[in-house]
Amino acid sequence: MERKTVRSYVVDASVAVKWFVDEDGSDKARRLRDNFLVGRVDLIAPDLLRYEVASALRYHPVARTNASTVAGAIEAIENYQILINPTREAWSKAVQVCFESKISPYDAIYIGLSQALKLPLVTADERLINSLNAEQSKRVKSIAALTEDLESQPTGNETA
Repeated sequence: MERKTVRSYVVDASVAVKWFVDEDGSDKARRLRDNFLVGRVDLIAPDLLRYEVASALRYHPVARTNASTVAGAIEAIENYQILINPTREAWSKAVQVCFESKISPYDAIYIGLSQALKLPLVTADERLINSLNAEQSKRVKSIAALTEDLESQPTGNETA
């Protein structure tokens, strides 16, 4: 039997928030998450993700969230077991990116982690993408443009 290699991605909070609220790109973000949950892809994020998602959900301009929904989202993220503590190498790369591109360390750590792990970063943050130089943006993919690894989940109604 041939073993299939799954793609791995670093995801940022702009993607993870879409797992819990309806906004542009939520459908693609949820398909990516669902494909992770069935083992079609692997997702990784720095442990900062839980804090950024909690804050984004708490202060979301459209979604009406409450303490229970925010806590449920954080519990789900922790249950996915995608969170890692960034290495010294990831932090070093993040600090360099944050000064070169004038972006926050919060945004830069996702890029630094992506660079250190040699994995693509998937983001819904077009402002972030546009802030990066050509070298820094090599591994960055917009969720809007992501097409691979977004197959719909089987419903059980397919015919052979």
